[in-house]
Amino acid sequence: MKTKLIAIVFAVFGLLIGIIFTGIAINLSAGRMMIKEMKSPYDYEKTVETIVNRVNSMPEWHIVTVYDMNKEVIENGGKPIGKYTVIKYCSGKYASEMLMDDDRKPLGAMMPKAFAVYEKSDGQVYMSTANGAVMGKLFGGETETIIERVSLEVEEILRFMNFKFSLF
Repeated sequence: MKTKLIAIVFAVFGLLIGIIFTGIAINLSAGRMMIKEMKSPYDYEKTVETIVNRVNSMPEWHIVTVYDMNKEVIENGGKPIGKYTVIKYCSGKYASEMLMDDDRKPLGAMMPKAFAVYEKSDGQVYMSTANGAVMGKLFGGETETIIERVSLEVEEILRFMNFKFSLF
């Protein structure tokens, strides 16, 4: 009887420790999993230009707008942030698939999609975007299927950087 009680206590304790460590691991890695960042092989201007041209060359994709975030920040009371561009882009085909269903209409808050291109203080240029592999898994169902198809086309747009979405 005493052996069974000890085994149960250790099992419950082990389960609780496992839950705690899992929670800590998710908390520490969630931010890095949601956003993919990659160093660009080009300088800042060429990276922005290449992404814009590649988006516009993809069938059914277009640039919605390109923001000079440094300019926007300064003009609205902030301090200079250095070279930083946000490129908003969209596919009418995928947008209509996503937003046609009433249950998916709230996802318009994450549209259009965006790339951020920026130069860090060490002079290196980076690009970041939302991680389609993780986003799709979060929603599941038909939403996941649409996001997976979008992600494959985004990978094609970013092929010049050998970009791939991943869960980790």
